Amino acid sequence: MIKRLDKRYEKKVIDYLNLEREINTFNLQELKNYGFENVFYKIYSDIDEEGNINGILFKCFEYLTFYAYKEFDIDQFCDFISKLEFSEISGKSSCVDIIAKKLGLLKYGKVHLCRLDNIEKQNQNIDPNLKLRKISIFNIKKIVNLYEQIGEFQNTTIEGLRSNLKSGRGYCIEDRKKVISMAKSTAENKNTAMIIGVGTHPKYRNQGLATKCLVKLCEELLEQGIKPCLFYDNEEAGKLYRKLGFKTIDNWSIYYKN
Repeated sequence: MIKRLDKRYEKKVIDYLNLEREINTFNLQELKNYGFENVFYKIYSDIDEEGNINGILFKCFEYLTFYAYKEFDIDQFCDFISKLEFSEISGKSSCVDIIAKKLGLLKYGKVHLCRLDNIEKQNQNIDPNLKLRKISIFNIKKIVNLYEQIGEFQNTTIEGLRSNLKSGRGYCIEDRKKVISMAKSTAENKNTAMIIGVGTHPKYRNQGLATKCLVKLCEELLEQGIKPCLFYDNEEAGKLYRKLGFKTIDNWSIYYKN
């Protein structure tokens, strides 16, 4: 039976998500941030007679995320989801693709999930005048300005970046008092961290700047026993990540209701 979970299930939920902690990095972070008693964040699960979890559905505002470790009752979850108000559903492709097909959701996107266990050293000959700096509240406005210059990125806000820094870190390169390249992490926990915001200003590309930021960030995480993970759908970016040692471990799908 699918039911909304409360704090009594916290340990079971965390243990279940940690069965595949990389794919659940964001789910674990949101659970930590919002908890079980929240009006806009709700957690549902199919609980069997022994109290075991057989699939979890997260609802944050109009966004759904589904995860199941192995088998789950497809018909029961699809019937439950069809009665909810939502704009999109995302999750591990092997699970969400099945749900989307049964619900008749056709519009979708798919990305690869990668994990880094050991980083491959790179020969990085960049301009010595371009200094690598840690992202902090002191250069956060410059980071926002860089987001606005990179067409592939959605614009962000100072508040959004401050929130990222609470659960992550980042490195950037400045030139003439402007941030021109960066790499950040978010949703860090003792096991994994999600890499986000890897990019360079269009006028400074093809110099290895983003790679330098990313290598520094990943080396620091690995030294602390944290495995860097990331999503990508751009094959050119994928070549860079694979060159550094990232390996694809799963896929993630996003289906849109309309």
